Amino acid sequence: MTLLKIPFKIIAVPIALVVTVVQWFGIFLTSFAGAIFYIFSGLCFLIAVLSYLMGISAGAEAVQMLVMGFVAFVLPFIAGWVIGMITALKENLWDFIKS
Repeated sequence: MTLLKIPFKIIAVPIALVVTVVQWFGIFLTSFAGAIFYIFSGLCFLIAVLSYLMGISAGAEAVQMLVMGFVAFVLPFIAGWVIGMITALKENLWDFIKS
């Protein structure tokens, strides 16, 4: 049985290395984009609330801006979840290689 696993382990090593690089690149992009999206969502929130309170926009327009800000706030969390799945794949590949 171990003789059958050896070719698959040899094939899994470069795949695991590629997945590791994709994980690192994804972490970098998620961290950088997260900061930008948090600033954008905060601005959307402030503009929506202040424009509604000052009477510049109607309630529906303010809600649209709030939804846009919420979506911008949630996107880094979704990206973090995807990075978590990539990390789990990488760990499973390395566990298979070490077994």
